[in-house]
Amino acid sequence: MIQRIQSLFLLVAAIIPIVLLFIPFGYVNTEEAQFLFNSISLKYNIPEGHTVVRVYYVALTLIICSALSLIALFTYKNRIRQTQIVSINMIVYLVVLMLILWICPDVIFKKYFLTKGIDYEFLFANKALLLILVFVEAICLFLANKFIKKDEALVRAADRLR
Repeated sequence: MIQRIQSLFLLVAAIIPIVLLFIPFGYVNTEEAQFLFNSISLKYNIPEGHTVVRVYYVALTLIICSALSLIALFTYKNRIRQTQIVSINMIVYLVVLMLILWICPDVIFKKYFLTKGIDYEFLFANKALLLILVFVEAICLFLANKFIKKDEALVRAADRLR
């Protein structure tokens, strides 16, 4: 049934990655210019600035997270499969967090700028908003999984009584 509480959590968990696709994650400051880091690329922070580094895999994993949440939302008839999909979504979301918070700023951008001999500084753009969305997504996935398991336990208990 789609009117369960976990459906609301899964819907929120499907919307948040889409929101994360469109907000900037941070800025890279150098002596010459300022760059904008979003889910698709690192580009000059000017209108129509050209792309310096492409990071499409961040956007791809965010889309996968959203798609897995929607798939889990509509597989309500098979609660065991729904639990598996939500668990996989949690793992993919952990990969997204590592990409956004650690791998892109500390590994990829460092490699790009240090090979060119440029000193840089990475600053998160909307740190409060980013952290709130990250934690809300994680909590929604956890609570959805918890309530799906609770429903499965109720169904199994009812089957034992018959």
